[in-house]
Amino acid sequence: MPFAEWLYRYLIGEEMAGWDSATFYPGPVLMEYLPTAPGQRTRDARGPERGM
Repeated sequence: MPFAEWLYRYLIGEEMAGWDSATFYPGPVLMEYLPTAPGQRTRDARGPERGM
């Protein structure tokens, strides 16, 4: 199984790491981009709603 498929299934709440391992957090995925230079701020980005 490619990593992208595993990640997709994990994010929608399927059991991907063994028995009773399903974890589902409602709401969109929140990504935080860390600063790459002095004086820059962190930047937040929201992904699509889970359970696509």
